[in-house]
Amino acid sequence: MSFTLLDVILFLGVSQGFFLAITLRLIENRNKVANDVLSIAIGIAVIMLFGRVVAFRIQAPWVYYVAGLVDVTIFLFGPLIYCYIRRLIFKEKPTFKLSFWHYLPAIIHIIITLGIYVASEEIMAFLKEIRFIAYFWFFAEMGGLLSFLCYTIASFKLFKKHKKVMEHQVSYVLVIRRYVGWVLGAVALFTVLWLASFLGMVFKLSSISTVLNYAVMWVSIPLFIYIVGYYSLRQPEIFRMPLQPKNKDEKARLKPDEIQQLQKRLKFFIQEEAIYKTSDLSLKTLAEKLNTSPNNLSWLLNQIYQKSFYDYINTHRVQDVLESIDRELHLKQTLLAIAFDAGFNSKSTFNKAFKHVTSQTPSEYIKSRKVA
Repeated sequence: MSFTLLDVILFLGVSQGFFLAITLRLIENRNKVANDVLSIAIGIAVIMLFGRVVAFRIQAPWVYYVAGLVDVTIFLFGPLIYCYIRRLIFKEKPTFKLSFWHYLPAIIHIIITLGIYVASEEIMAFLKEIRFIAYFWFFAEMGGLLSFLCYTIASFKLFKKHKKVMEHQVSYVLVIRRYVGWVLGAVALFTVLWLASFLGMVFKLSSISTVLNYAVMWVSIPLFIYIVGYYSLRQPEIFRMPLQPKNKDEKARLKPDEIQQLQKRLKFFIQEEAIYKTSDLSLKTLAEKLNTSPNNLSWLLNQIYQKSFYDYINTHRVQDVLESIDRELHLKQTLLAIAFDAGFNSKSTFNKAFKHVTSQTPSEYIKSRKVA
């Protein structure tokens, strides 16, 4: 029995996926709530991929039946990926779970498939005569594709909402968003390939089907496993924000003496330790330094200082840059280097924060000082 390059890639995908599915469930304190869902999705991908490997290599009736049942996975990937993204970036109590209706298409698919397998010869002859089976597989793939597309769009909407929430709570979200962006990028790529392959089959476009054929589609499965699995193993615990704001009186969160003590500790770390110069400083990290909870610190900044964490930290960073300009350090080194020393991690973030604090761009501010 000879093996092709495609066989090798598929077998590597199966083995890698099996390893990742187990490893993700064993890792503690690393986004475990989300990784539990991811391990299930990867496990399904492994089963799906293994079914195709066996179907290609073994010619037997039972293999055909198993491969047919494996196709139900096309209705499971979308819901599981959406659930993974939501659990990864948002904190909800109780933990978010998909309702029964999300799995209904998969259940219907299994019931119809099993019905076809156990049908009598007379019924099968009738089904073939009306081309029921051909239509069933066609609409099953179309339904799976539409389902995957809808859940992909829903996941991107979550990603967009996460950006709005996090930019007011955390000053450095690049690592988190890069990881989630990679995951969604892989999902989007797979969706586009699947859609192009399906349209090529429907409209019999040889130019597309030659490039995006059945084999190429199944090579993309282990690639998807590699991307998601690799980054999820390296991804540290993410500080997740509530999806919906809490409806309660936040003004009574801290007592007056607690506010005073927290303000003193915050002042020390800002003025004496200059902790704002830490480029990857987050609400969670600063709260740990102050021996308080992220929610308490967020409340203090919003209620007492009337600033979000993001604005509060970047205001101090801008003040640090302004002091450097007053000492004319910008004549000895670039303004961007001064900004990075103050804790900023990108030029765009620095420019935005600088204009927010001074109502001028950095260049306009320097020119105004020369005129004065």
